[in-house]
Amino acid sequence: MASERPTGLAVLAVLATLGCTVVGCTSATPTAERAAAAPEVGTVPKLDTTHAQQLPIEKYLISPQENARIESARSALMTSCMKRFGFTFKPMTPDYGQKRNQTSHRYDPTDPALAAARGYHGPQRGTGNEARPSREPMSSDMEVVLGHGLNAPTPSGGATPPADGEYHGRKIPKGGCMGEAEAKLTAGGGIIQDAPAAVDINFKDYVRSMADPKLKAAFARWSSCMKGKGFSYPTPEAAVKDPAWNSPKPSKRELATAAADVDCKHRNNVVGTWFAVEAAYETQDIRADMEKMTRIRHAIDTAVRNAAAVAPAGS
Repeated sequence: MASERPTGLAVLAVLATLGCTVVGCTSATPTAERAAAAPEVGTVPKLDTTHAQQLPIEKYLISPQENARIESARSALMTSCMKRFGFTFKPMTPDYGQKRNQTSHRYDPTDPALAAARGYHGPQRGTGNEARPSREPMSSDMEVVLGHGLNAPTPSGGATPPADGEYHGRKIPKGGCMGEAEAKLTAGGGIIQDAPAAVDINFKDYVRSMADPKLKAAFARWSSCMKGKGFSYPTPEAAVKDPAWNSPKPSKRELATAAADVDCKHRNNVVGTWFAVEAAYETQDIRADMEKMTRIRHAIDTAVRNAAAVAPAGS
């Protein structure tokens, strides 16, 4: 449900829309509304990774931990609802245990070991890192009772009608059992998906940051470093989206390029500069619409409280 730039269960579709790979966005462009003057960038930290860092927008996005709490409650609510209709149902529940924060892999590759092992390729299937849940096929009756939630449209061409009738004399909740679960979690103004305003800042300011003079200067130093190692790319993003990497497995050249990429980022503090610049842009946008962002944070807190009432931590 949450959104982040490079990886994660809930954002793959968003990344595809923005033209992003596993480790970077490639084709998104800043919107016309974001033509405000570049913000002042404060002290630039020395960073090789952002695992322990948090961008300003993360306060207004559903964290992996909050997502886990919400999903656990959602599963419990759907299971209970389906049981009322005589069905044994086990929902698909994404595993958020591997995730640290929204920015863990934002400026990848940054880990020398991972770069040497897989270059610009993401985790391979079968490694246990992809967390792709599956579900047993359901009968048509189960699909009707489960429904599609409160806002999701009925699949086009599908045989499952909207869940707003009865099943064996028992009224089906609006949106089905899925809709009932969502209604309980969003009661009082809660949200179980990232708010569009926060998602916009999260994605667009990543792109805006790359046009900032301070970061462009860091990219120029990185590019010079890469050239000295025999690789010609103007920016880290150009290295990430090299079409030569479109192969089932990383080539020797890809592995060597990624290793050089990580080393040149380290030598020129690209990650620290990128983080500081992007954080400055996000802070600017958050302050410009603080009232809305405060409402978003309150809505997330409401959903988490609702979820905790259903499935307390550790239950």
